Amino acid sequence: MSNDEVQNQPAGPRPLHDLPVDIAIRLRWVLRDIRAGRIKLLAPSRDDLTLLAERGLISVASDDFVLTDAAHLEIGSPA
Repeated sequence: MSNDEVQNQPAGPRPLHDLPVDIAIRLRWVLRDIRAGRIKLLAPSRDDLTLLAERGLISVASDDFVLTDAAHLEIGSPA
């Protein structure tokens, strides 16, 4: 890695890094679906939403799911 690549890496803990790869990928897609407003079309499982909330990646506001700053870092989108 070059110095520029190292500097562009997000700092801090990665909330999904300790999960099996297939589960982490699925949860990242759930986060992307929430960000894009597709949650009503592609309803994620209650277990996935619970896991994301426990890891501090989503919160509930006005009956809608909201991505936290940690979630934006996890999926590489601006907060």
